[in-house]
Amino acid sequence: MLLDLREKVRNSKPLKYSLITLICIPFVLVGIGSYFSGGAYPPVAEVNGEEINQQEFERAYQQQRQQMARMFGGQLPEAFANESVLREQALQQLITQQVLESEVVNQKFAVGDETLGKAIRQLPTFQVDGRFDSETYQMQLRASGLSVPMFEQSFRDDTAINQYRNGIANTSFTLPQEAERLAALGRQTRTIEAVQFDFESALQSIEVTDEEVAAYFEENKENYVFPQRAKIEYIELSSASIAEGIEVTDEQAQTYYDENRSVYMLPEQREASHILLDLEDASVDEQIAAAQDIKARIDAGEAFEDLAKELSDDVGSAQLGGSLGPIAPGAMVPEFEEVVFALAEAGELSEPVTTEFGVHLIRLDKVTPESGKPFDEVRDEVIETLQSNEADREFFDLRELLAEHSFDSPDSLEPAADATGLEVNASDWLDSETDSGVVLSHPDVMAAMFSADVLEEENNSDLIEVADRHVVALRVIEHEDTRPKSLDDVKEEVTETLKGEKASENLAALVNSALEKLKAGESATSIASGETLATAFEQEVLDRQSTVFDRNVVSQIFALPRASDDVVTDSATLASGDQLALRLDAVEVPAETANKDEEESPAVAGVEQAGVNPRLGGTEFEALLESLRNEADVNILDAATASP
Repeated sequence: MLLDLREKVRNSKPLKYSLITLICIPFVLVGIGSYFSGGAYPPVAEVNGEEINQQEFERAYQQQRQQMARMFGGQLPEAFANESVLREQALQQLITQQVLESEVVNQKFAVGDETLGKAIRQLPTFQVDGRFDSETYQMQLRASGLSVPMFEQSFRDDTAINQYRNGIANTSFTLPQEAERLAALGRQTRTIEAVQFDFESALQSIEVTDEEVAAYFEENKENYVFPQRAKIEYIELSSASIAEGIEVTDEQAQTYYDENRSVYMLPEQREASHILLDLEDASVDEQIAAAQDIKARIDAGEAFEDLAKELSDDVGSAQLGGSLGPIAPGAMVPEFEEVVFALAEAGELSEPVTTEFGVHLIRLDKVTPESGKPFDEVRDEVIETLQSNEADREFFDLRELLAEHSFDSPDSLEPAADATGLEVNASDWLDSETDSGVVLSHPDVMAAMFSADVLEEENNSDLIEVADRHVVALRVIEHEDTRPKSLDDVKEEVTETLKGEKASENLAALVNSALEKLKAGESATSIASGETLATAFEQEVLDRQSTVFDRNVVSQIFALPRASDDVVTDSATLASGDQLALRLDAVEVPAETANKDEEESPAVAGVEQAGVNPRLGGTEFEALLESLRNEADVNILDAATASP
C-alpha cells in the first residue's frame, strides 16, 4: 500500500505540489527558527510595540544583583536582597533603554557605513601596533560569541544613541543673566536651628518579644521566600586553561624572540645632518669638487651648521643647520643610509656621497645604542605569549565544536564533551543570593539557567561568555521553585525589622515634639537638654557644599521656601537612620570675595558660566528621557517581575 502511495505521489505533479504546500504552511506561519530553537523567549513587557523578552530581563536582573554585591564587597546585604524590588528596578532600566532606542529611530538618527567603519577601526581593542588589524577584529568577535553583522549593528545602534545624547548635551547654553543668578544661588547660605536624634541609640533600647516576632512573621510571611534554585551540569572552556597545558621549549621561545626582536628591543638609532648640492645647474663631478671644498672649510674650523644654512640646497633642513634628526632604517635612499650607518662616531664627516637627489656631505650627530630587554629577561613572557597564541587557536576550534554538538544534541552535554575532550562538571545548588564563584554566579549564567528554553524545555544553553575567551555551556538537572522560609530562618531578620520600626516610631514622636518647640521659638540647645538621644545644632550656617549632614538632606534644606511671616520647619531622615528636626532662620547671599583668584576655573568654583553648558545639557537630556518615558506606551505583564 505504501509503495502504491509513493508511486502515485511521484507520478502526479498536482499531488506532489499540494503536499509540498502543506509542509511549507507551518514554516510560513511560525518561522523555521522555532523548529530548531525550541521556541522564542516569552515577553515580559512591550514598549512602543517592541518586546522585552524573559532572557533580556533575567540578564539585566542578574547584572543588577552583581553590581550591588560588588558595591558591598561581594556580598549583597540582607536589607537589599528583596528580589521583587531588584527585579522591578532591572525591568524599569530595560524599559527606559527601549524608550530611548525607539526615540532615536523616530528622530532618524543613523550611522553610515563609512562612519561606522572609521569608528570601529579606531577602537584600541582591534588594533595591533596602533593599526586596525582585521584578524584581531574577527578573533575578538568570535571570542565574544558575536558575528560581524551582530556586532556592527549593535555598535551602529550605540553610536546613534550617543549622537542623539550629545546633540542635546553639547548644545545647551546659559545666558549671562542666568549665569549671574546661578552664581548667586551657588553662594547662598542658610542658617538653621536643628536637633538630631540618634537611631542607633534608640535601637539599643528596644526590646522585642518572641510573640511579636511570630505575629509579624505570620502577617508578612509571603515576603520571606528562598529564591528559586537549580543544579546544573556544565562544560567550561577557557583559553587560559588550555594555555596551562601547552609546553614551550627554550628553543621555540628563542626563535620567537629572534623573529619578533623589534617588540622587545629598540634597534640602534642614528641622528645625522647633511649639506645637499643638487644637480640642476651643475654636473656630478662639479658638485663633488664643490663638496670637497666645503669639507675642507669644515675641517679648517668653519661651523657645519653655518655652511649648511648658506650652501645647502635642501630647504627643509638648511634652516636647521642641516639636521635631519633620527634616521630610521629604510627612511633614506640606500646610498645615503649606508654611509650614515658606516660612520663610526658622533661628529664624523663623510666624503661626498652621490644619490639621485644630488651630492651630500653627511655628518653623524648622535648614536643611540640598541636598547630593550634581552631574551633572558623576557623568557617567561615569551613563553606565555606562545602558550596564549596556541591556546587561542585551540580555543576557537574547540568553541566551534562545543557550540555545534551542544546544539545538535540539546538533551545532553556528553556528545559535546566527547567531541571536545572537555569534562562535564556538576554544580551544587545555585541561586541568585549565593555567591558560587565568578563563573557560576555570572549574570548571564543565571539568566540562561532560569530561562524558559533551558529550564522548561530542558535544552542545553547557548554558549555563555563569562570572560574574554572563556565560555560555558550548561543544562539544568534539578530545579526547585521559590519556597517559603520558616520563622527560624528569618527570626533574626524579623527581630531587627521590628526593632527598627519601633525605634523609628519613637524618634518620629521626638521629632514631632521638637518641631512644635522649634516653631514656638525655642532653641535647639534647650530642646536637646536632658534628652540622651538628641544633639543640638544652634544657628548652624550651611552652604551647598556643607558636609555637616548628608548631601540629600542639605539639598532638602536648600529647597525650603524662604522664611517670611510663617516659621519654616522641616524634618529629614539621614542615611544612618538618624532623624532631624529643623527650623530655617535665615537665607543670605554673601558678596563675592574681593580677592578671589581670577584664574580659578568655573568648574572648581562651582559657578556656571554664560555660554555652552554641557552639564546643563546633561540635566536637560535626563529630563527629556523622563518625559519620553512618561509618554511611552508601556505594557508590563502581570508576572514580569516574578521569578520565572
